[in-house]
Amino acid sequence: MKRTLLSTVLFITICAFGQAPINSFYGDNNSNFAVLASATTLDHSASGANQTWNFNSLLALGTSVRTYTTPTAAELSSFAGTTNVINNTSTVNSTTTTGKMLTKNVSNTISVTGIESSGLTINFSTNNATIGLFPMNYNYSNTDSNVSGTYNYDTYSGTFTGNLVTTVDAYGTLSLNDTGSGAYSGNVTRMKTVLSINLNYGFLTNVGTITQTTYSYYDGSITSNNPIFRSSTTVAVVALAGINQTDVSLERYIQNPLGIQPNELSNISITNPVSNNLTIFSPETIQNATISITDITGKNIYNETQTLVNNVSIPFHFSSGIYLLKISDGVKSMVKKIIKN
Repeated sequence: MKRTLLSTVLFITICAFGQAPINSFYGDNNSNFAVLASATTLDHSASGANQTWNFNSLLALGTSVRTYTTPTAAELSSFAGTTNVINNTSTVNSTTTTGKMLTKNVSNTISVTGIESSGLTINFSTNNATIGLFPMNYNYSNTDSNVSGTYNYDTYSGTFTGNLVTTVDAYGTLSLNDTGSGAYSGNVTRMKTVLSINLNYGFLTNVGTITQTTYSYYDGSITSNNPIFRSSTTVAVVALAGINQTDVSLERYIQNPLGIQPNELSNISITNPVSNNLTIFSPETIQNATISITDITGKNIYNETQTLVNNVSIPFHFSSGIYLLKISDGVKSMVKKIIKN
């Protein structure tokens, strides 16, 4: 079983910090996030009013994009009652992974109907996992003690039971260091979710447990409804499969006050050395990217404006030597060295 087993699952007091409600579980379509790691263990233990969290050891690993779609006929057949599908595409070290969370919205009460990612399918078919009623204010809580359904992972399949506890347990000031998207400090409201399930395999009951604890920090001034920061820790203990592991997932919402999603040019990579074609890999779509190439004397030998997404190949029928590639999105630019055989 992979370390990212359930990393895609998840996930009224007005005081000095001006606690703001968490308006919605769903953010804007095509929202961009930075995938992060931390050099130190993050401390989420502080709860209550007027707390302070300083997470200043964050490191950038990659990016992810979240899109929202209506369920297909096949998804509705497999995950009955689904109204919204949250699709996530993450790129870390040029490796792209995808996953989805299927949800049900009934009068703003949100429940999870299913999870799909990397060979894993979790279907909350018997009893959906109810997150709660939105908007949520400080001190809100909801406990769904009757979560159940079926799972499939590689050669393993069976049923599960468990519970999901949601609390809006804290608000205060959150500070994040600059990980390439700018530093952040602002007032936030925190939602905590704890999903605990017991796995059954064939006639064997309670063959393992999976517990995921997620802290989502929301800034009321961000109109996209995305959490500015989310930390999710999944602990999986399944003796039958020889699993005893902990997985930590961190992400930070990339905001843009102009409403234009920023381009992570630093994540662009190229193939080196180059023979007859230069391949440029961009983990996100960059519209109207200006691509220019200069030789060692500074002479411009290539200039083109096009959309970059995934692998883009450019004919490179030039002499052997060193060249410089410059890519600009009109706001930022990056330069990489090309080695031609």
